[in-house]
Amino acid sequence: MSQRKQPKRKSQVKNLQTQKSNTFEFGVFNLAIPEHIEEPLDLAKVRTKFIPFGTNNLFPQYLAELKRKSSTHRSVLAQKTIFTSGAKFVTNNEDVKEYIKDVNADGESLREVFKKLADDYYSFGNAYLEGVLYDGGLNLYHIDATTVRMSKNKKEVYVHPDWAKYNSMKDKLSIIPIYPKVSENRFVIQFKDYEPTFQFYGLPDYIAALEHIAVDYEIGKWNHTKFKNGFQPSAIVEINGDMGEEEAKKLVREAQKKFVGDGNNGKIMFIVKNGDTSSANVQIIKDDQEGSWIDLQRITDQNIVTAHRWQPSLSGLVSSGKMNNTGSEIRIAYDLAMTTVIKDTSDLLLNGIRGVLFKELGFLPEELVIHYEPPISFATQIDPKQVLTINEQRRMLDEDLPMLEEGNMFLTDREQIIVTRDDDGDGKGDDEVGDMQVTEIEKE
Repeated sequence: MSQRKQPKRKSQVKNLQTQKSNTFEFGVFNLAIPEHIEEPLDLAKVRTKFIPFGTNNLFPQYLAELKRKSSTHRSVLAQKTIFTSGAKFVTNNEDVKEYIKDVNADGESLREVFKKLADDYYSFGNAYLEGVLYDGGLNLYHIDATTVRMSKNKKEVYVHPDWAKYNSMKDKLSIIPIYPKVSENRFVIQFKDYEPTFQFYGLPDYIAALEHIAVDYEIGKWNHTKFKNGFQPSAIVEINGDMGEEEAKKLVREAQKKFVGDGNNGKIMFIVKNGDTSSANVQIIKDDQEGSWIDLQRITDQNIVTAHRWQPSLSGLVSSGKMNNTGSEIRIAYDLAMTTVIKDTSDLLLNGIRGVLFKELGFLPEELVIHYEPPISFATQIDPKQVLTINEQRRMLDEDLPMLEEGNMFLTDREQIIVTRDDDGDGKGDDEVGDMQVTEIEKE
């Protein structure tokens, strides 16, 4: 593949990719959901040549940060991306097979680029593929969706490494035409999710669950804060009597050694009151907040998974008693996800890539397909006696077991044996097929 790359083009593209990798970072992340997620309807009022994405033009950056805050949300996005990318690309064309191993100057394979496109598509509802033409070849690159904004005329995209600092860093802006238009041997293909009233950008599936994703982060943050800083005593003990300060401290230390420490959950607050001869007062504190937080976490996880159009069992949220030893629940969930989510996205991305490869390199669309592998193997549903010989089964049990002389047969073969019969004493078998007759016996 290296002979298809021009050194000058490699250097230019690689430097550009380094700039694109920068993303906007929040100093203090604000989880407040944007009040309005919409595109401007009156383009005449848009002062820039590009269409802002969100009221502050930083909605993709918000989604990227939200992805880093919610464990459930991030897990579902990762699973969707992995399943969409499949196990590998397969082809019978040797030229295609060689090309997809190395599709750009960064040495990335087509599957690596495809996986990034799928990740962006699920995370933002938009994905962008850059093509760089050179003599006799085509480089393909993924562009970080948070860095791209669409132009008003829908004929080009504006790429900037940090849109939060756009006004002070306009010199970092790149303008690339949208395919099939090509400028300076470069072009971009946009993949976007359909959304009513949105003409320039798509929106991700989970858009209706932004509040729940924010809550998922807040629950984890609350638990962490409580664990580190929260003082939650399990009891308050008031000890009344007449003792000096040193005596009171000694009493508290002795009590703490007895009731607090490794293996003793909770803390006890001791209050020593001098001059009071009444009996000690013990108040047991019951912490019953965890129950409501557990319910909130369950509801939040369910709403996030539902908004993603995903299956709970694929996210590790299998209900108790529903999983059997064959993994059929996960397999059924995988089949549902493939037909309702994965295949549509895979076809959208792959067809766009097939189209440009056909037009620019002459590769036929049917010469490139994705090979999928389910997360649960079907091996558990196969009867070893039906597919393995006796010796093969013995080898699976213990490699040191001796092989049988007649062990290279299936157990089912032993349901029938071949014998010779000679009822009339002429020395020949009496069956019509010769000297041998098949007699069925019971299986051992």
